[in-house]
Amino acid sequence: MKMRNCAAIAVLVCCVAAAGLSQAKPGGVARQIAMGGALSGRSAVFNPFIFQDPAWILINPAYQGMYRDYVWLNVAGGGVTGANGGENASGHQFGGLNFGFGKEWAFGAVLSYDPTYANSLLGPGGVLNSFVNTARPGRLNPASTGVPTGTLPPVDVFEVLASYHAGDLRLGFGFLYGWTNKDYTSTPPAPASSIDAMLRAHVFGLRAGLILDLGSGSAVEGSAAARFDGATDKYTLSGTGAGTGTSEYTASATEIQANLRGRFRISNKVNFVPYGGLSTISAEPKESSILAGQVASTFSSKTSVFSYVLGAGAEYSTRTLYLAGGVSLASSKTKTESNPGGAGSGTTTSSSTVSGFPVFNFGGEWWWTEWLAGRAGYYRAFGNRNVKVDPPSGGTAIEGNLFTPSSVVGISGYGPIADNSLVTLGLGLKFAGFALDATVSEEALRRGLGLIGSGDAINTFGYINISYCFE
Repeated sequence: MKMRNCAAIAVLVCCVAAAGLSQAKPGGVARQIAMGGALSGRSAVFNPFIFQDPAWILINPAYQGMYRDYVWLNVAGGGVTGANGGENASGHQFGGLNFGFGKEWAFGAVLSYDPTYANSLLGPGGVLNSFVNTARPGRLNPASTGVPTGTLPPVDVFEVLASYHAGDLRLGFGFLYGWTNKDYTSTPPAPASSIDAMLRAHVFGLRAGLILDLGSGSAVEGSAAARFDGATDKYTLSGTGAGTGTSEYTASATEIQANLRGRFRISNKVNFVPYGGLSTISAEPKESSILAGQVASTFSSKTSVFSYVLGAGAEYSTRTLYLAGGVSLASSKTKTESNPGGAGSGTTTSSSTVSGFPVFNFGGEWWWTEWLAGRAGYYRAFGNRNVKVDPPSGGTAIEGNLFTPSSVVGISGYGPIADNSLVTLGLGLKFAGFALDATVSEEALRRGLGLIGSGDAINTFGYINISYCFE
């Protein structure tokens, strides 16, 4: 019995010692937002001049090898100013884990994270869905034809990752898959028609990335991703009379991204950081069958998006201070060609180009103690949006320019996303292998901490992520 107790005590001592020796690896989405990034809906804006951060796992899977035996969670929460915490919902909260296997390999997963921009074209309120529901009511939303399937629930997405480290080269690979469905069946007594409705959506994708260490603190990295989205709306009315049969509508999209960054040592404290990226999206609906008695439609629609970004900046680092920032040029063009297919109808072409220059991302991080860091950032874009509509022959063309801010780096890769944020604040805490990173409301500096007794509804902390490194 004494031997057993001694063994148990020895195991506990080893566990405590391992926890004490493990080193936290702070960072993540909250750090990016606090250091010159921002939030835009369910997407985050990264500071592209922060070269190393666990958040880059979401863009370049080769970063997984730098964060072996590592667990992280995006708790999400309110925005940078943190008004109500309404972002604690599906699509905003996600996490991941990595495990080392030998000296070279690491394996892991990212859970409940959907990086696709194309889903916004396919989902409720998206470009394709809006057009189809107008031209052919009922597609992707059978409720408008009396079939109460409604709209699709969020897509549940997961990704498995693997990385390999050999000498100066790190390689990473990822496979992503997600799906959702909603069904409805009604079998009333004859002669009423029975209804069998089905909504389906899915996404699968591949990612690859590399990081090459050039020595003396210099490195280059690149990544690419391809994702394929699809949605199906199919319902069957069986019985007697007109309107029976099967109606089926499908929509699909393809998304391709490529990113490249470099870090080149200038001195012991300064690195030059250039980067560039591009992305393309094409999406198209298709009607494959109609109900008996319906007029066959020849509607057509096609949406395409092309985005690119170029930037240059620098890093400055000492033992307690880290600065990263620079200037970028970003542009994105969306084009939609649609034809309702009715008598005398024609094709309407709508295009929107968003460009930003100069776009600023600056961030600073100060480690006041071994366990506490303060962060601040500045983000601003001077942008322009051009909107043009070319209707069928005989219509009136529309064209105009709108001043709009646009950001540089979205959580799914480089590309403009509208946002109005300017100044961001944050905190970082670490103890042994545990780290907590959060954005801080600037209002907390004026009216006190919300946890203690402020009289308003503004959160002290906005976006939060936590991590634990047990390597």
